Amino acid sequence: MDGVIYSASPFQVFIWSFVIVLLLSILGLSGIGTGIFRRKEKLLLRVARAGSGVLLILAGIALAFVAFRSMTGGSQTIATHLNEKRIAIDNCNNGDTCTRYVLETQSGPKFYDLDVTMSTYEKAQVNSCYSVTYYPSKGLLNEAGYADTYESLANITRIESVACR
Repeated sequence: MDGVIYSASPFQVFIWSFVIVLLLSILGLSGIGTGIFRRKEKLLLRVARAGSGVLLILAGIALAFVAFRSMTGGSQTIATHLNEKRIAIDNCNNGDTCTRYVLETQSGPKFYDLDVTMSTYEKAQVNSCYSVTYYPSKGLLNEAGYADTYESLANITRIESVACR
């Protein structure tokens, strides 16, 4: 077996969530600030800017809550069998395309899609077994109704080759 094919610290896994929260907060505060301090502009424009700033801050708070909930929920480790490797091409940013590398795995009756890097994708072998450590994504309210049959994993900290049972 090849051993570890992917490893990341929890800091590396969650850093982008907090960068986005920081960006939303800065944009929100600047919207509120321009709404309050630009007194020469029309009232409707000032209220719209301040309102959009509040909405951005609320979105940042919601994202921070979801990320914090996932982090504090702890990591889980599962043993999976790699069924298929796929390259997904999605539409993004003004008609451009984005490439995602997805490993389709199964553990018992539950299926998992793992979003991984290109190097991890290349190292993974179809019909091999892997131990996957990840932080389960928690929504704002509850888990989805299909959570007992399918889960898409993005907050992965470790993928390691193991013997199949």
